[in-house]
Amino acid sequence: MDQKSQAAAPTVSLLDDETKLVTSRLGVDRFRVAGTAEFNGYNKDIRADRIRPLIDWVNQCFPDVNTRQVVPWAGLRPMMPNMMPRVGRGRCENVFYNTGHGHLGWTLSAVTADMIAGVIKGASDARTYAPMQFKSA
Repeated sequence: MDQKSQAAAPTVSLLDDETKLVTSRLGVDRFRVAGTAEFNGYNKDIRADRIRPLIDWVNQCFPDVNTRQVVPWAGLRPMMPNMMPRVGRGRCENVFYNTGHGHLGWTLSAVTADMIAGVIKGASDARTYAPMQFKSA
């Protein structure tokens, strides 16, 4: 990011609830914008029509941020249809699950790590869920 863009980009993470877009700074010279998700299996292809609304949003909200150099990135995140992660003991001894957070990974990671620690320690008050079942394509 050039100097002008660095000065124009927000320095805190933002959530635009209406458009369902989120932003965060990744160091001084990177500005991350995210907001699309699709059920697409193990596929890192990103269509241009999925990126264009993100660029348009930045141009509208932060016109001094240069969007000429955009690096699309696909994060493959396991997610259940109800968006609740699977946290708990697996079927095999000493196997525990803490997965399926989807787009809420950073938000939920601390509390689910605490939950799984409780399960591992054998705490009676820890909530547990059945392990996530993966199906091969």
